[in-house]
Amino acid sequence: MGVNELSNYGKDIITIQKNTKLPIKSKIKIIRALLGFVGRLLWYMNPVGFIKFIKTVKLEKQKALQMDWTHVRAKGISEENLSSVISKQVVAKVMVDTLGYEQAAKIRNRFSDKCSYYILQEIFAKPEDFVKCGKGDFLLAFKEYYVALQDAMKKVGLEEYEVGIDTKDCFQMNITYCVYHEVAKALGNSMNCYYSTCYGDEVFFPKLCEQVNFEFKRQGTLATGKPCCDMTFIRK
Repeated sequence: MGVNELSNYGKDIITIQKNTKLPIKSKIKIIRALLGFVGRLLWYMNPVGFIKFIKTVKLEKQKALQMDWTHVRAKGISEENLSSVISKQVVAKVMVDTLGYEQAAKIRNRFSDKCSYYILQEIFAKPEDFVKCGKGDFLLAFKEYYVALQDAMKKVGLEEYEVGIDTKDCFQMNITYCVYHEVAKALGNSMNCYYSTCYGDEVFFPKLCEQVNFEFKRQGTLATGKPCCDMTFIRK
């Protein structure tokens, strides 16, 4: 089996998510996590506040769609994908406006802790498949696969990247542009991208790496003011 034969090779994340059918067990875990997420919003906002929150999200999205997104569209993103990104970041913004950053992040991160792995594992090929393709070496196949993913992300205007380190024991992918960060920043607070989006990487990749005797490290993200979101995979 070649790397280009692995599931979802050369596709961007949004396309994969649209076409992926999650296993029943994963769906159940995600539904439970989603119910818990909504339940906590109801608890902290109360029912009346929650209804106001939903209405505010709708109004804020309408306003956001009317903003000047020329710099984002110039990267090649489709209107459908842009709308999807705006929706996610508007929810993150309104949660912070309503609850404050600390509480909003706590609730959203708890949701990510429970379900990000089950969502992202369906996007990436299985760890054992990378090992098989690399003839026993996870990193050999993984980095080829990851570069193909990022090439697809760049093609549809979602992200841009640079390879920082590429040795037999360490691979570093640096995300230098991210549309989620750009939208969050334009809406007033780039940190909203961290708790609503970047944090999921920090749930998924360590668990992926543990299965193949690798370690995932990150120094920072665009959302936290760093020049890139660094994704580093190191052989133990």
